[in-house]
Amino acid sequence: MNKNRALTTIALMLTTFLSVVLLYLGVDKFYYVLAGGRKFATFPDLRTQLAVGGSYLLLSIVYLIWLANLLSSSWLHSTWSFRTILLKTSFFWLAAFIAYPLGNDTYLYLHAGLMNLSGVNPYLTRAASYVTELSPYVDWGQTSTYGIVSQALFTFSALFVTIHPIVALHVFKLICLALHLFNGYVIWRWLPIPERGRITIAYLLHPLLLMEQVSSAHVDILVSTSLVLFAISFTRQRFWLAFGALWGGVLGKTLPIIWAPWVAVTLLRQGHWKWLLAMVVASGAIVTGLWFTVMPELAAWQSVLNPGVAGQYQSSLMSIAKFVLDLVRIFTPNNLTLIEQRSILATLSNATLIGFFCFYCWQLWRSDKRWNNTPQMLLEDMGWTTMMLLLFATSWLMPWYCSILITFAALIPQSRIFGLTTLAFGLSSSAQYVLGTNSSTKSFVSIGIPILTLIISSIVLRSRSTLPPEPPQELKPLPEPDPTAELN
Repeated sequence: MNKNRALTTIALMLTTFLSVVLLYLGVDKFYYVLAGGRKFATFPDLRTQLAVGGSYLLLSIVYLIWLANLLSSSWLHSTWSFRTILLKTSFFWLAAFIAYPLGNDTYLYLHAGLMNLSGVNPYLTRAASYVTELSPYVDWGQTSTYGIVSQALFTFSALFVTIHPIVALHVFKLICLALHLFNGYVIWRWLPIPERGRITIAYLLHPLLLMEQVSSAHVDILVSTSLVLFAISFTRQRFWLAFGALWGGVLGKTLPIIWAPWVAVTLLRQGHWKWLLAMVVASGAIVTGLWFTVMPELAAWQSVLNPGVAGQYQSSLMSIAKFVLDLVRIFTPNNLTLIEQRSILATLSNATLIGFFCFYCWQLWRSDKRWNNTPQMLLEDMGWTTMMLLLFATSWLMPWYCSILITFAALIPQSRIFGLTTLAFGLSSSAQYVLGTNSSTKSFVSIGIPILTLIISSIVLRSRSTLPPEPPQELKPLPEPDPTAELN
């Protein structure tokens, strides 16, 4: 108990420090840029980077120690209502709401909302070519990469820019906070009673979720909401609700589109081909509606695939490859030109995508051999697909991308290897801020720690459920009792 109190005290101190410092830095940056100061992406100087990044990383480490203690205890938390859980965790998510976002993405969201309010299509007009009062804060000049659900939230929040941009920013953050708490509630309802208290508390308090989905208000929160709604709807065989949840995620951020093959294969395996056919027709209607309204050109559809990061590498396997090739060019410049380096990187990038496609196909084939597929197994397969995409086939990896894996881990706590790898991925992603612009070290840490954890946990735990090679045989009826036996 004393250990838990010490950890809680440290966490409270670090959270308070981060909330106050981020609020001060954010407001100061807003008025500094407004007065004509030089815009910067995340931190104004190295000292601030080390203070904020180091505190955030330390908070993540304290969280993991606290989580180990939490998961080892089974008393009390299982009897807590969700309201009690909210009260017990309120300080941390309120502090995340008060803190100012890191980076300039939230300004980009509001800028897109102002474009929508002015009747300008953000899928066809580059953000840098349209001027609003938030243009000085926007450092991403391409067309919008977010779907119409995200655009609707951007537009609603942008209505409050007339009051003050900081008010509009916190309106959007309030939406993100509400979604985070809602996700926690759905997870609480989803899990069995012995587990749901501890897992829900751990989910609501995860530093990466509070930093990236609440404090910095990244739209990945919509993907998490899509996932929890899909999970509970599909399990109850409310397929149209599951379909709507999946499409809602795609129209927030395109990542959930990679889950569609899993849903299709599962429906076919269960004999629901009519449902699948109806969903294909409905999807065609949605695409047609988008084509004739907000996305009338091919360029608009290409925009949501984030073409602005093509040929760029950060915190990824491809970033490590670029670092190695940079060393070759530095020490043996005659053996490798810049054009050749770009060609090699493009080939390697395509190879990682092909490798991911092969892994996906193998997963689908392997799942068809199981006789007892369950909704939890479907979610685990979807989670592994997402993790492999992020670890091995994503060239541009930002700290908040792995937040969706935390939602998967909360929904499938029985998958220990997936959970441990996700926790390691969250820790390594949290370290990106303190590592700053040191791209090579950041890349090795960002994907090296989760890959190493995956390998070690697979060897040590060997906890993937070993299914019997064939389904259990039907039970034979017991022999009829001899009525004369009792008389004897």
